Amino acid sequence: MPQPSPPPLYKQYFIDRSDERVDLFRKLAEQFGVRSALYPGSFVQISPSFVIPRVVYVDSDRRIPRFFGDPAVQEYVESRKEYGESPEIRYHHQSYEDDIGEPPGNFDLLISQYAGFISAACKRYLKRGGLLVANDSHGDASMARIDPDFELVAAIDRRGEKFSVKTSDLDRYFLPKRPVEITAELLRQRGRGIGYTTPASSYLFRKIG
Repeated sequence: MPQPSPPPLYKQYFIDRSDERVDLFRKLAEQFGVRSALYPGSFVQISPSFVIPRVVYVDSDRRIPRFFGDPAVQEYVESRKEYGESPEIRYHHQSYEDDIGEPPGNFDLLISQYAGFISAACKRYLKRGGLLVANDSHGDASMARIDPDFELVAAIDRRGEKFSVKTSDLDRYFLPKRPVEITAELLRQRGRGIGYTTPASSYLFRKIG
C-alpha cells in the first residue's frame, strides 16, 4: 500500500525546507523515555507524533482547525509512526499564554521552538522530572536557564537533519560573549537570545520545581 502524501502545509513549511526535526524528537523519545508531549506554538509541525504516541499541539494560526481536522493528517502520521499504538493527536486553537485546559503535570516533554517564552507560560503542564527542549531564537532557552524550576541536562547540536544530545561539559554553555546580567525583564525586552561563547542548536532542561 503506497504511503499517503504529506499534508500540503506540512510539506511546504517543513519537508521542503528540510526542517522536520524528526531525529531530534526521536532521540529524546529513545534516550529519555518520552511518551507524551505538549507543543505550544507548533503551527503544523506534526513530526513529534511520528515518534511520540501522545502529542497535544497549541497554536492560534487561523489554519490550525482545518489542518488538524483533516483525516488525512492522522493517516499520514499513522504511515510514519515508529511505535505500536495508534497516535493520539489533539490540538488547541488558541494562544498558549491562556489556559489551554490541560491538567497540570500531564506531559513528559514540553517543546519550545521559535515561539516565545513557552517555558514560563506552560511549565505547569510538565511533569516534575519532565523535560523541556528549547532553542534560544526568542530567548526561551536563556529564560529557562535562569528559572529555578529547571536544570540544564543536555545541549543539542544539529547537522542538517541529524541531532546529537550532549550531557557532559555543560558548564561551557550559557556564557555570554559580553558582560551582561541576564534577567527575565531583559529577555522579554529583547525578545531574542543572548550571544554566547559556545551556542547549541537547542538545550534540554529537567523540571525540578
